[in-house]
Amino acid sequence: MHRHLDWMVRTISLLLIAAFAQQADAVNGVVGPGNCNYAGFSSVLSTVDGSGGGTITFNCGTATITFAGYKQVSNAVVIDGGGTITFDGGNSSAFFQIFGSATLVLKRLTLQHGEFSSAHALENFGFLRLDQVKMQNNVSIGAPILNQNSLIVERSTFSANVNTGTGADGHGGAIRNDGGSATIRYSTFTGNQAATGGGAISSTSDLDVADSTFTGNSTTGAGSGGAAIEQTGGIATVMYSTITGNTGQTFGGGIYSNDPAVLTVSRSIIANNTNGNCDGSSTALVSAGYNVWFGATSCSFLQPGDGSGNPMLGALANNGGATQTMLPAAGSAAINRIPNAQCMLPYDQRGATRPGGIANSSCDSGAVEAGAAIDLIFYDSFE
Repeated sequence: MHRHLDWMVRTISLLLIAAFAQQADAVNGVVGPGNCNYAGFSSVLSTVDGSGGGTITFNCGTATITFAGYKQVSNAVVIDGGGTITFDGGNSSAFFQIFGSATLVLKRLTLQHGEFSSAHALENFGFLRLDQVKMQNNVSIGAPILNQNSLIVERSTFSANVNTGTGADGHGGAIRNDGGSATIRYSTFTGNQAATGGGAISSTSDLDVADSTFTGNSTTGAGSGGAAIEQTGGIATVMYSTITGNTGQTFGGGIYSNDPAVLTVSRSIIANNTNGNCDGSSTALVSAGYNVWFGATSCSFLQPGDGSGNPMLGALANNGGATQTMLPAAGSAAINRIPNAQCMLPYDQRGATRPGGIANSSCDSGAVEAGAAIDLIFYDSFE
């Protein structure tokens, strides 16, 4: 099922991009020399969005555009930074609010220093897709991303984002999925922090995470947990992910799920998280098999392939692909843990094929298939 869902998500994303490309050239816009600032970008966005939607690109070289106020999107807009553009909130501004009828695709951009005052750094009530986006050093009272409709994140990195809010505002150091549906693929969350719960992701509704790495995330408030993922409602899945070195202030240093949520974990590594690898009720946190845990506390999973063992993970590093990952060493308990017939997803976080690498007949638990070759067509997102 997950193999088909994974490709369905990718197909939908590609169809959306194709639809944008078929729009009239008149609605596309370029932010160019002499105009590579907030005023210039705002003017181009106003024209493109006001014309019904289109694609914005940049002819600015490497440039930072400092926001003086967040922008609202009401139609279908793609903003492609080409890997050279940074949006900076200057620690005083949010970035975008997406209306319920709108679509915003952010590609190959860095978003940093966004601050929550009247809007979250990214506030989505429509459809939001992030592809190869770096979201870093955003500090706010509330999660940097609030999703209340449809969110897809692919090949992106969330690092050193801090939610300083308390109580209801303190959930989600990077993402708060609150009443929407969120899909996370091939992405890394590191060094994010929230006070109340969900140091990386806090979710009250449907969440699907695969081929992703969570490390160094934390919760800071008394009675807080779910430092990587906090699930308190909806149906959630975590598959082929590496969750290690996260810190819950009180419980659930790795993942936390409690009724009425149902979070199903499979083919993942959950290791060396402070104050517990897993926490939550037995009906809310369940296994679909082939998980590896390691450290002071177990995850109490009893499905085929579940068990304790040292994953022998390397440091977060560039191991190929669009995001940093943690490579298991030879002898890792995660390597060749999954029979070929149970592999399900065709790629790891880097875009390396499964099965592959060592033995090449079975798959590894966690986000990385050790020794496997990276599919360059996948890496380029079929472009």
